[in-house]
Amino acid sequence: MSLNTDRRDRELQNDLVMIGEVVKPHGIRGEIKVYVFSEKPRNFKQYKEIFLQGPTGGSTESFKVVKSREQGKLAILQLENVGTRETAEDLQGCIILINKADLPVLDSDEYYWQQLNGLLVVTDAGQEIGRVTKLFNTTAHDIMVVTGMGQEFMIPVQGNIIKEIDEQGGIIIISPPPGLLDINK
Repeated sequence: MSLNTDRRDRELQNDLVMIGEVVKPHGIRGEIKVYVFSEKPRNFKQYKEIFLQGPTGGSTESFKVVKSREQGKLAILQLENVGTRETAEDLQGCIILINKADLPVLDSDEYYWQQLNGLLVVTDAGQEIGRVTKLFNTTAHDIMVVTGMGQEFMIPVQGNIIKEIDEQGGIIIISPPPGLLDINK
């Protein structure tokens, strides 16, 4: 890969956000089944273009979305130039990204995961816990994985625990209930 391609990929990455992952092919006509990070598979209906990146990173490839539909908590996509099951199988495990500008507008108390990733987590008593290294969803709520103090903490993203998210200042203030930070010890 040339230096110009590397630079273009890095610049593109800065404008993209992960929204899902290709789980497996669906059917024989090249459709793909997508695990949606936002829990809103219907959002895929508004995306005209997505980018796919291999499971181990690397460059991204643009695809036009021909059609999209929901299947439970998953999305089923038909992409331009992906017309066979074999072609769809090659996409399994790829991360799906879109341009940040294409993201739906959120309410004031909602955040995209990428906005929280890397922020410093501090208790309302001033104790530094660590940085958000990962987020995942359970049936009840989202969970922030915070790495610091030599361990990982799993902190529910709930209004009674998350007191303030200062994205500009790079900090999340939490009010952990008794025992929450002791669970991982």
